[in-house]
Amino acid sequence: MHGTLQKRVDAARKIERSILQGTATLCSENFFGRACKGMWPVKTAEELATLVGCSVRTAAYYISGEQEPSARAIKAVIGVWLPDK
Repeated sequence: MHGTLQKRVDAARKIERSILQGTATLCSENFFGRACKGMWPVKTAEELATLVGCSVRTAAYYISGEQEPSARAIKAVIGVWLPDK
């Protein structure tokens, strides 16, 4: 019984670690996620969350395509590409 429980805990930790380290898989038509991964290849969700002011989990959802990115997230990414003069 202990071995089964430990396997489940290990699997959950592996998933959490993947999300936190920015290795979430991208949906095929998710241009926003690809753009973010291109700008920040390491700790993508953390970088986006810092810019937008949202949680890391929400940023990971935006990047993976599970949620549509908010207007604030889109504005923050565009602001990185095209800084104000």
